[in-house]
Amino acid sequence: MDDLIASPASEVPFRISFSGHGGHLRLDPTPHPPNPIPDFVLPPAYPPESPSSVKEYLEANYLDPELYIPTAANDARVWDVDWFDLARPPLEPSAPRTMLVPAWEPPFRRRPSTSSKEPQVWDPKSVQMEMSQVFDSGTGGMVPRMPGPAKDFVRGRVNSRPFRPGGLQDDEAEAAALEKAFPEGARNVDWVRELMSGGPALIAPPGFPKGIDLGQLKEYNSHWKCFRDGEQVEEQPVSSSNDTMDKYSVQFDDLFKISWEEDDVNIVSREDDGEHLARDEGTNDINEQKVDKLQDGSETLARADTDKHELNIIGDVSETQMDLDKMLSSEVQDTHRETSGLGDDKPAQEGKDWALVVGDDGIVTNFHKLVPDMAIEYPFELDKFQKEAIYYLEKGESVFVAAHTSAGKTVVAEYAFALATKHCTRAVYTAPIKTISNQKYRDFCGKFDVGLLTGDVSIRPEATCLIMTTEILRSMLYRGADIIRDIEWVIFDEVHYVNDAERGVVWEEVIIMLPKHINIVLLSATVPNTVEFADWIGRTKQKKIRVTTTNKRPVPLEHCLFYSGEVYKVCEKDIFLTQGFREAKDAFKMKNSNKFGAKPGTKSGTPAVRSGTQGRNPDTSSKGRDQKHPKHHHTNSGAAAIQQNTSGPRRSDLFWMPLINNLLKKSLVPVVIFCFSKNRCDRSAESMFAADLTSNSDKSEIRVFCDKAFSRLKGSDRNLPQVLGIQSLLRRGIGVHHAGLLPIVKEVVEMLFCRGVIKVLFSTETFAMGVNAPARTVVFDTLRKFDGKEHRKLLPGEYIQMAGRAGRRGLDTIGTVIMMCRDEIPEESDLKNLLVGKPTRLESQFRLTYTMILHLLRVEELKVEDMLKRSFAEFHAQKDLPQKEKLLLQMLRQPTKTIECIKGEPSIEEYYNMFLESEEHREFVTEAIMHLHTTQQFLAPGRLLVVKSKSDDDHFLGVIVKNPSAALKQYVVLVLTGDSTSSALAPNLSKQNENGPGESQQGYFVIPPKGKRGMEEEFFSSGRTRKSSGVINIKLPYTGDTSGMGFEVRAVENKEIISICTSKIKIDQVGLLEDISKTAYTKTVQMLIKEQSDGKYPPALDAIKDLKMKDMDQVKRYLAHNSLLQKMSENKCHNCIKLKEHKLLMKDQKVHKDQLDQLKYQMSDEALQQMPQFQGRIDVLKEIHYIDSDLVVQLKGRVACEMNSGEELITTECLFENQLDDLEPEEAVAIMSAFVFQQRNASEPSLTPKLAEAKKRVYDTAIRLGQLQKRHEVPVDPEEYARGNLKFGLVEVVYEWAKGTPFADICELTDVSEGLIVRTIVRLDETCREFRNAASIMGNSALFKKMEIASNAIKRDIVFAASLYVTGI
Repeated sequence: MDDLIASPASEVPFRISFSGHGGHLRLDPTPHPPNPIPDFVLPPAYPPESPSSVKEYLEANYLDPELYIPTAANDARVWDVDWFDLARPPLEPSAPRTMLVPAWEPPFRRRPSTSSKEPQVWDPKSVQMEMSQVFDSGTGGMVPRMPGPAKDFVRGRVNSRPFRPGGLQDDEAEAAALEKAFPEGARNVDWVRELMSGGPALIAPPGFPKGIDLGQLKEYNSHWKCFRDGEQVEEQPVSSSNDTMDKYSVQFDDLFKISWEEDDVNIVSREDDGEHLARDEGTNDINEQKVDKLQDGSETLARADTDKHELNIIGDVSETQMDLDKMLSSEVQDTHRETSGLGDDKPAQEGKDWALVVGDDGIVTNFHKLVPDMAIEYPFELDKFQKEAIYYLEKGESVFVAAHTSAGKTVVAEYAFALATKHCTRAVYTAPIKTISNQKYRDFCGKFDVGLLTGDVSIRPEATCLIMTTEILRSMLYRGADIIRDIEWVIFDEVHYVNDAERGVVWEEVIIMLPKHINIVLLSATVPNTVEFADWIGRTKQKKIRVTTTNKRPVPLEHCLFYSGEVYKVCEKDIFLTQGFREAKDAFKMKNSNKFGAKPGTKSGTPAVRSGTQGRNPDTSSKGRDQKHPKHHHTNSGAAAIQQNTSGPRRSDLFWMPLINNLLKKSLVPVVIFCFSKNRCDRSAESMFAADLTSNSDKSEIRVFCDKAFSRLKGSDRNLPQVLGIQSLLRRGIGVHHAGLLPIVKEVVEMLFCRGVIKVLFSTETFAMGVNAPARTVVFDTLRKFDGKEHRKLLPGEYIQMAGRAGRRGLDTIGTVIMMCRDEIPEESDLKNLLVGKPTRLESQFRLTYTMILHLLRVEELKVEDMLKRSFAEFHAQKDLPQKEKLLLQMLRQPTKTIECIKGEPSIEEYYNMFLESEEHREFVTEAIMHLHTTQQFLAPGRLLVVKSKSDDDHFLGVIVKNPSAALKQYVVLVLTGDSTSSALAPNLSKQNENGPGESQQGYFVIPPKGKRGMEEEFFSSGRTRKSSGVINIKLPYTGDTSGMGFEVRAVENKEIISICTSKIKIDQVGLLEDISKTAYTKTVQMLIKEQSDGKYPPALDAIKDLKMKDMDQVKRYLAHNSLLQKMSENKCHNCIKLKEHKLLMKDQKVHKDQLDQLKYQMSDEALQQMPQFQGRIDVLKEIHYIDSDLVVQLKGRVACEMNSGEELITTECLFENQLDDLEPEEAVAIMSAFVFQQRNASEPSLTPKLAEAKKRVYDTAIRLGQLQKRHEVPVDPEEYARGNLKFGLVEVVYEWAKGTPFADICELTDVSEGLIVRTIVRLDETCREFRNAASIMGNSALFKKMEIASNAIKRDIVFAASLYVTGI
């Protein structure tokens, strides 16, 4: 040891590099330095090496599974040890509570050196900090938070706070978190200058009291090219420390600070690679692309390598290594351009489009060059949209794929799985239906490390690729599961399911809650507003979404009508064929004409079955609800059911067999026949008892498959009528698929259909959504469906989804879709809209739930208001906020005119407020007066009125010329408008008289004669004996002047009448309205002038005394109006000469203020659509003590967060009211079935007295909660709330099942189908698990034990038989 002498730092070769996204400095000893200058590896924003060297460096340091042992010299001894076999890490290592953080000090505060010639020694002190302070454990934001227990790794726990959702722009919170995580010494760049200038080396490592002095670092002699405003100035040596260098240090520091903090505070915007790929390829503008590369602030070294390689391919130019000076100069210019607002990538508030539609042929042409090392190879040529999606997945961007059914969207999901496997991260595949999850698990199981998470199944949750339902992912996000850290991709399949009224909100919640490090892959059928939906996601998550679509189906479709044994083609290649439709229509007319006098469909034994187009449900007549178990006489697809059918099935057989024979002759099988009723599917299959569509080899295959599949059932379950009946149908090539089938039976049908041995399948529309099984032909039994509320026509989107199952890619050149026509042919417009109309738009189904509110109240960074703002429903309103902010600033800067009062005491504001209030009272009183019966007696032609002017700043005296009629529902009034200042209007009278009394000019408003109006009107005339015909030969409004006074004849609304005068004059109605007599107008005007002598109007009728107003509210408003008029007359402004001018100024100011208030309101949280409901729900939660007055979640609220199966309030209240305490486990689980059972019209169960009492308690609780919500203005009807959330139809069935009754026996207790019984019991097991977790939170050990016993009691036999997709066969 004595021989060892510490060598100077200049003789120790080392390498300086940055590690991790945070940019921590690392010193790596190197055995053979290429030169005496330390090799400085630049930050990720400044890649200095070639693509090959960067790739080798990444593979050697991060991808190769080997232990890196740094050595200080060539002669260092290295032992060959298998570290991986010796390592035995604990399953749940304890996390450190504290960590050492270096505290950087400026040079003038450092300890002095021993020699005056030597610079001050850099010996930073270390500070011990709590891990919770360094890593923001509450938000889970830009830095990792503390991990939880291993048992909660996948599902999370209710006490864990969710991770910070991506897209939140909270600069202050991120800056505070950055300050905690990285001290000042790690965020400034003075240490970089010291290293390059040859400063002192660090002596003591962090936390060590002593160290070793290695001497001075060797100086890096070089020069900096300094830039100002993008132009180069004089060069300065790096080691210089004079004032000249200081003025450039800010730019230098800023550049490194930007590169350091780019991944955390998003100072530099993300680049838009590939958006203009084809244009760049055509122009070969490589230098511009280099600058764009340098603008990227979030790319890693690996992506930098990919981008460089990409440019080499597209431009076909060999690039040389860029030196540091060029990069700095480019970066300086780009920084100035970004700060000046000229950058390409702008944040959302600058109006950026986040959805970028992909349409670049350069990606498809050069795909194998752009993606040379694919994560997974495919044995077929990829389509255009698949190549585009894979290219952007490789670039780490989010993708929205909207493609036709059976186009191959699953390829994109597979590639995301492959990338996650390659990157050693995780990917999550979510589906709306459990059947899809099970099927995808089977499809992916042989290719990837796959796990499955559903409500009742948990298989390998630690796998790299997880398949789960969307509800499971939402629960993981709300509960802060630590597995979220590892997820790189989330794949949303069947995104158009967001339109589902019940579950569509789940998609929006998950998308909003996803952290920013997770990329999104969306797979959807073609929808018209794909870009709009993608723009919402991109704006919400603050990341670009690449949209790729398909223009046509891979297998084109032809659409036909089947009528009277013939097929008529009506649409091909999305073009409606009018000729084919006319031929079908002619055949229909010809057949009906031959059957004149007879009902269609009754000849030759054909049943007169009404088509679904008639709006009737053909299945309701045979429901038979008065029987105890009527379903098993009709819906079981078994041999016993077949024997019970007589004439009905035979008639249906005659209907279906002509179509089936036609399809068999044309080789158009297999065929899927969609019937929108479970009963219809069963009866149609049973009707084909004479048909045998399979060969002997098919029969053998079906028998062997069924024997293997049903062998997992115990003896009694194998003999269920449904199991036996379906095997009889399958052996003849006929299948049935609907929700009423047992899960194992449905899976057998699906698998056999995919094998091609089932030729005819009768199915409901769930087959089109949940099963990836295309057919040769698709048949629609009817074009109408019952959606749970009413019978309606199929929507174009629903039709396209089901019709898309026709045409097998690689097998068929064209797919055939047939629509059955029984009694009539659909209308051409309806058919055209269905076949070539636009699919259903993606619409927001976002709604507030109590669970959502309670979960979000636990997250400080994301309030409920933020969730509402980020919903798809508020997308357009939030998108317009930047424009509204600019408009608001402009309006605030707009100067307002001040009102200068000539009397010295301005009271115009008070006067104007009284004026507005009096006008409000006047309009109300006038409207009330006009509806009084006594008023109509006074409002006759000749009655004088005081009416408002059009400008609302004056009022005129007028006379009623004509009462309202059927054609003109307003009073026609002649009003005096003031002294005549011009005679320009006078020619109107003479010109009008030239037409004669019986003519009317074109464009004039004409009232029909009174005989046609059906009403009697008396007109008072002076000097005329002819009665008015009711015709108006003048165009309203009609203006003129006579006797030095201007007048106007116009229609007057009720609210324009200020008062009804006591005076009345005689008028010549014929001369005023029909003959347009100047004499009549002159005489009328003179009488009006006489009535307002001395400038005063005639007295008005008193509303109380003369018009007999008696209503208390009306009288009160009338008196208030009079009182305001009195106060206004006493105000100083009343007789002011500038009153009119000041009133106009006050009006402008009020309009301006109202516009400001309206704009502020639209930008506030109060303008959110669901904000009133949110306030009501908050009040409900406070009253029942789920939260306190400070919105802190209490114990009851934490329990409610566990309830996902049933309505959270009802289930939680039942627990805290101990309603299950006096029940046995079997009785408790039976009552709990009311929370999860969904069918409304089930038969009434027969309950024991104890169960009946428990049922009443639960129902009363629901009624009480409904009344509470209604009281707080939540839109809830108590009775409907209770009936909708509590359905007791299977209480007896579940009770018997929990007691051990065989499945065949419990099916006889209800008319509910077997499939729904199984689904309810399976969901009930999940409810038991939730109640058990709630009991542990409450500390109720008795309830915890009871739920365990209940769960074990129902988990048996066929109900919990394993899925064939999961276990295989």
